[in-house]
Parts: sequence; structure tokens; C-alpha cells
Amino acid sequence: MNFHSRIFGIVFLISLLGVNRGFSQSISGFTPAFGETNSAVQISGSGFTGVTNVIFYNGKSVRVVPTADTQINVIVPFGATTGPIMVKKGTTIVTSVDSFTVIGKEPYVTDFSPINGSAGTLVTLNGVHFTGTSSARFNGVNAAFTPPTTDTQLKITAPAGVTTGPISITRSNLPALTFTTSSNFFASPVITSFSPSSGRGGTNVIITGQNFLGTTFVKFNSLAATFTVDSNTQITATLPPNATTGLLNISAPGGQSFSSSNFVVLPSILSFSPYFGKPGTNVTIIGGNLIGTTAVTFNGVPTTFSGVTSNQLTAVVPPTATSGPISVTTTNGTATSATNFFLPPSISSFSPTNGGAGTNVTINGVNFTNATSVTFNGVSASFTVVNNNLITAIVPAGATSGQITVTAPGGVASTSGNFYLQPIVSGFNPASGIAGNIITVTGTNFTNATLVQFNGAGTTNFTVIDNSQLTVVVPTNATTGPISVTTPGGTGVSAANFVIDTVALSIKLLTNNAVIISWPVSATGFSLEKNTNLNFPTNWVAVTNTPVVLNGKSTVTNATTNAAAFYRLKK
Repeated sequence: MNFHSRIFGIVFLISLLGVNRGFSQSISGFTPAFGETNSAVQISGSGFTGVTNVIFYNGKSVRVVPTADTQINVIVPFGATTGPIMVKKGTTIVTSVDSFTVIGKEPYVTDFSPINGSAGTLVTLNGVHFTGTSSARFNGVNAAFTPPTTDTQLKITAPAGVTTGPISITRSNLPALTFTTSSNFFASPVITSFSPSSGRGGTNVIITGQNFLGTTFVKFNSLAATFTVDSNTQITATLPPNATTGLLNISAPGGQSFSSSNFVVLPSILSFSPYFGKPGTNVTIIGGNLIGTTAVTFNGVPTTFSGVTSNQLTAVVPPTATSGPISVTTTNGTATSATNFFLPPSISSFSPTNGGAGTNVTINGVNFTNATSVTFNGVSASFTVVNNNLITAIVPAGATSGQITVTAPGGVASTSGNFYLQPIVSGFNPASGIAGNIITVTGTNFTNATLVQFNGAGTTNFTVIDNSQLTVVVPTNATTGPISVTTPGGTGVSAANFVIDTVALSIKLLTNNAVIISWPVSATGFSLEKNTNLNFPTNWVAVTNTPVVLNGKSTVTNATTNAAAFYRLKK
């Protein structure tokens, strides 16, 4: 802290103490408000009787004798600097609210009028030390002036190309002395260009030109915008949400300026409803600057529209539309929705048509964008949406033969045919039998079975009950071995063998020249035949006696002769 500032701090504290003690002296003002060293200043106020000193801002004290209780005349002391004036009475000091400006020998401008204008505007400067003025400038540009006839007033003319900025006055002394105003002369603003030339609400627009300092508003086609004055030659403005195409307009202290061309406000799509639907659905599109709409498309497919206002229109989903964004084209440009409109998905094909868990399956169709689920007969699978027309999926563990289903925002689609997994034969009942018996086979993926085999002996005499069960008649040429089921998904083979029971005839000769022929009751569907000469295979004839069940066996009693007889069961 220097000596002067220490003194000021002390006297300022004393002043406060004096006020707190209720002393009545006060400073109401002084005139003039400025002056150079050794110039006279008249201080006005009250309670000045008994004042002994006047202290200028730098602590320089001047002894005085008040001419009245309300007035003090004082000479600005050498070394005084700009700041408040203090009056001392005893130990009490009071301080002025305003500052006294200490000037030198250079010109000093107190004010000028008018404060704005254009080239050729005559501006009157008031102040002191104007005699001998050698040059005047508006923001650095030389201006014509009339040599002053008084030391306190000067008239200068704004030059061509005048720009907003301070006024400077120079007086040719040795050395030359210059004064520059702290306030600006405001020239008429001019918009020379703006970038970008088009945009939507929220777009930042750089406006270039001249004389932007002090700008009070920026408007897009009469709609006020927020803005920042970056410099005297640039403004950054933000396009308001509801702006429409039209001229830019700014207002600054120097006047107003309009752009020579329109800022084009592009159309925008803020939302639409509903967000999904089939062809023919009416969709309401909400946006901005939709007047002048010439086309509406759904993922590139044009459609009809109606009810166009600045913020809304209605469009019809066209017959061939696919899931994708909506676009609106106006005379000012094109807007595309940030989100998609979704149409119902459909599946046209898939490949391969069969396989086991882990198989990669390609699904073809349309409107797969943003699909949320793929299932194989109800079992969820992992998948990838390659594009709007293609999905790749992996057959999940536990999947069974059935339809593939795709769920997307626009709805659900299922294949017209089944995806087939390899059948699995997990069991059968009974575990043994003979030709003609009906066997129940259990497992999975029996849908659309085409063949059942008993140890390779095939038959189509079967019925598929459901995807996990079928019944089959044991064929005549069946032999002991596994049972297999063939479907479009492949062939499944049982781990266990089906056993073909042996059909054994037993013959007992009775004393009355009759024989009893018997066989297992499980051998159903057979007829008993007799032949007396095996040399003649065509001599087999049916035994017409009706079998009865005795002791758990089918039994026929038949008369005999002395000739040899042979019996057989025929299916």
C-alpha cells in the first residue's frame, strides 16, 4: 500500500466515524465536475462552517476558509487525481458520492450529440481544450471538422464507412495530446451475410456485418431470437422453434438493418401418431414449417396427404410401404423423422427348413426393423436383424418342430410352414409284439412324419397323434430291432429294440381222431390253414372252425384222417 492509499483509508474511516457520531456536515455536489490542476472548484453542501481542509482523492490536502455554511471554493492542488472529494472539520471527514475528474492539457469531451448516425451525420462535442484541434476520428477513421471558435465545443462530421466505436480528438501540441471518449458513437448496423442460410429451430446462425455493438434484438421474420454479440462485426443467434422463412432483422443503437435475402426455415417433423399400422392407416404428423408441402413418403414410398397447416398434416400409409422413417418435402426443403414408422412384419421364406439346436437359420421377409423376438415353435432364439428384410437366428436348445415367429413393433409374423428338428424316439409301448399289433411310439418332433420302420422294415400304417406321439401297426416283415421315425427334419432311432414275438403252434392228437391246434392270443389277425401234401403249395385251405380261448391260448379242434396233415397261421 502506498502513502496516498494509506491516507485515504484513514480519512475514509474517520469519515465513517464522524457520520456515526451524528455530525451534520454533508457534500451535495461540486461544480465543475472536472478540472485541471490549479483550476477552481465550488463545493456545495451543509455544515461547512469550521471546515479547515479539503482533501482530493490522492490524499492531497488544501486548507480552505468556507465562504458560507453551504459553500466552499477550492483550487485543485498539484498531484490531485480523479476520485471523490473529502471535507475535513476537526477530526470529522465527509466524502462526496461522485468523483471529481482531474484532467490535463489534452482535449476533454464531456458528452456528444447525437450518439448515433451514419456517414454525413454532424456531431457536436462538448468539453474543454478544443482550441487547436488538429484531427478527429470515429473509431479510428478520420473525420472532417470545423475549427472550433470556442474552447468548449467542437463539431465533426461522421465519415464515409463510419463504424460503431469511440470518438478521438487530437490537439497539436508538443507533444500532440489525444482524448478518446469512453462511450461509443453508434453507426447504422449493416447485415452483409449469415450462415447457414437455412435451418430448423435451435440452429445457431452466424450473422456478419458492421456496427453490431449494443444490439438490442435479433429477429427471424419478426420472431425474436436469443443472441450473443460476439464483436462489432458478428452476432450469433439461435433460430427460435416457431420461426418461419423470412428476412433477418437486427436493432442496434445506430438503427435497424434487414438482410437482403431470406433465412430459409426448413420443415421439421417432431412426432407422428400412431407409430405403427398397416397400409391405409391415417398418420398425423406434427412438425414445423409444413406449409408448402409437396410430398410425403414412408421409407421412400410416396403417399397422399391432406390437412396441411404450419404444424400438422395427415398422411395415408401407402400399399407398398415398409418400416422406416417418414419424410415431408416442402418448397423449403425436406424433413425426415428421427424415428421409424413400423408396418406389420411378414415372413416369405427361411433356410434351411430343418436342423438341430445351434443351426443358423436365415429368415427372409419385410418390416423386420427393430424386431424384438424370434421363436421356434414358441421357444425364444437369439437373432440378429441384418436389415428390414433379413434376420439370422440360431435354433435354440429345447426347440421343437413348428412355426418360426418374428415379433416387431408393427406386429407378429409366423411362417406358413414348419421348421423341422430331427425327431427323437424316446420310447414305445408295448416293448414286444407281432405283426398287426398296434404300438405307441413316444418322443419329440413327430410332426409331418413320413415313415416308421421296425428294424428297417418300413410302414406308412401309422397315425401322428401330436408332435410327441404316434401309433403304428407292426408290419408283417418286421423283425426284432430298433424303431425309427422319419420326418422332414430327419430320422430318429430308438435306443432299445422292439422284440418280435415268435408265433408257435402247438398240436395235440386226441383219441377220437381229432387234433387240438393252439397259439398265443397275441397273434391276432391270423387265420389257420391246413395242407395234406406239402408237395402242392396251393393245397393250403382254411380251417373254418372258430378259435376259442383255452388256458390263455387261441384253440381250434379239428377232425383228422389217417393221412398226414400240416397246419400254419397265415396273416
